[in-house]
Amino acid sequence: MELTLHTETTIDSCHQLVGYNGKCKNWHGHTWLVKVWFKGDSKLVDDVGILVDFGIVNEVKEWLDHKKVNDVIQGNPTAENISQIIYNYIKDKIKEGIKVKVRLYETAVLKKTYCECGDW
Repeated sequence: MELTLHTETTIDSCHQLVGYNGKCKNWHGHTWLVKVWFKGDSKLVDDVGILVDFGIVNEVKEWLDHKKVNDVIQGNPTAENISQIIYNYIKDKIKEGIKVKVRLYETAVLKKTYCECGDW
């Protein structure tokens, strides 16, 4: 049977877009909303019965929260790049065979634009 898990967190941080000709070239902050889904076969659960430890998402929060994102990640901290970096961080920490999807909003107040990347 396939299991689907979901968790989310917020991250408060600031960044600036290097080489961008608009307001975002200046330092500014966001309360990012990060939503993460995991899909995997129930045969992949551990002895405790856990498919994925949500603590991995808490690690992402600790890594980026209240930071200048430009100082923490490589590359320009666009929503596209940040979502892929979060995806890669999580994917490297979980069992092979588990699919991951990350959705990143630039603000915790939901709006109709977001960046999403993942295995489905």
